[in-house]
Amino acid sequence: RLSLSVGATVEIGCFHIAADQASAGPDAIVFDAPTTLQNAMRVIRALQVSKAILLEGNPGAGKTALVTALARMTGKPLVRINLSDQTDLMDLFGADVPTEGGAAGSFIWRDGPLLQAMQSGSWVLLDEMNLASQSILEGLNSCLDHRQEVYISELDRTFQRHPDFVLFAAQNPHHKGGGRKGLPASFVNRFTVVYTEDFKKEIGRASCRERV
Repeated sequence: RLSLSVGATVEIGCFHIAADQASAGPDAIVFDAPTTLQNAMRVIRALQVSKAILLEGNPGAGKTALVTALARMTGKPLVRINLSDQTDLMDLFGADVPTEGGAAGSFIWRDGPLLQAMQSGSWVLLDEMNLASQSILEGLNSCLDHRQEVYISELDRTFQRHPDFVLFAAQNPHHKGGGRKGLPASFVNRFTVVYTEDFKKEIGRASCRERV
């Protein structure tokens, strides 16, 4: 039977990841349920290699809650970004914005949340990955492949990934509809894919026990 151990590391089964600071218990997910522990172990196992992680599972399977809870328990800053077909690369990497208090026509570059996280070593969760446009997928390629970097043409500058930076993506199966599509195999191959199992009845029982 799997069990969760939290301290200087978060350990499930024979896999563990380091905790950066005093861990805080998760408040949105129950870890004494077998299905949740199994899903968490799969994510921790995937974190053993330096590769982005793609979580796929049915709606309500707890993909986002699982990553959020693991980030809390390990003291990792987590940036969550919801993708849609309207999301642009500037929403992720940044753009020129008017200078506050500056002269008319004066602009300054402002880093986007993904670029900030890449430089600081935070975790990033891209939700609804298979709703993203082709331009988003292409823009992420250099960040996900062997280059581990992103080039910002507006700055004519290349930014390297911080060693602690981890990119998670989550998606529902594309046959669930809502504008979702199957991602290109060449893009998916840049991830370690983790399939999350649906919550089972023991989740409800465990939740009830916690509230008693």
